[in-house]
Amino acid sequence: MKFLLLNFLLISSTLFSQSLEKIEKNENLIKYKNVEIISFYNKHKKTGWSKKISLKNGKIKSIRYYNKNRLTYNAEYYYDDMNDLDFEVIKFDINKGKTNDTINYSYTYNSKNQLIEEEILVKKYFSNFNEQNLAQTIESDKTAIDSVFGYREELLYDKTGNVLERKEYSKIDNQIRIEITSYKYDSNNNVLELNRNSFPKEEYPIIMIGGRAKYENEKFRYVYNKDNLWIEKYWIVENTEYLIEKRKFN
Repeated sequence: MKFLLLNFLLISSTLFSQSLEKIEKNENLIKYKNVEIISFYNKHKKTGWSKKISLKNGKIKSIRYYNKNRLTYNAEYYYDDMNDLDFEVIKFDINKGKTNDTINYSYTYNSKNQLIEEEILVKKYFSNFNEQNLAQTIESDKTAIDSVFGYREELLYDKTGNVLERKEYSKIDNQIRIEITSYKYDSNNNVLELNRNSFPKEEYPIIMIGGRAKYENEKFRYVYNKDNLWIEKYWIVENTEYLIEKRKFN
């Protein structure tokens, strides 16, 4: 069993974008003004962590994070004419108190209107576009994660644009590491199963400080509302099923 420390910058730069992308794939989201997400421990106990998201026309307007009902973070989001996230205004941070800090987001498109560069705390470069106009290669500048090697992803997609395979290159303990993850999806484009393989060969599970452990094989089960938005998410590892998240839309 191996322990791996999650880098704070990587978490910060992807946390919002992952939530946004996942939620916005469902056109029925435009019906709702709010969604509350509650996280659970493995045995159906609340972690104490939750987030409340305000929506406008199917897009995230603001987000608030709580730990045991105590506000830890509050931010508002603003979009540009391309519907990309333009800037974030942090209204509250548990480490600073009330603030009005602004984080700007930067995007660069080529003549084919393909996103080729993005800066959200760290820079990402997109290239090798397929017939669906989806980038099959994502790379970073030198980052706090690794000042020597940086980060690289190679992606394969299905016909609906879901990632079928993700090949991630990173450097840990001065050794280049490759992790290949393959995915299967349900009819609502949510991940049903993932399988991992790594080079050099890793011993799974890998315990992630600040997140769930990474297993070689993971499965998921969802309970949906009438609009095909999941309201309960279950994680299945080693033949045991755990409730990990609940969502409430209104």
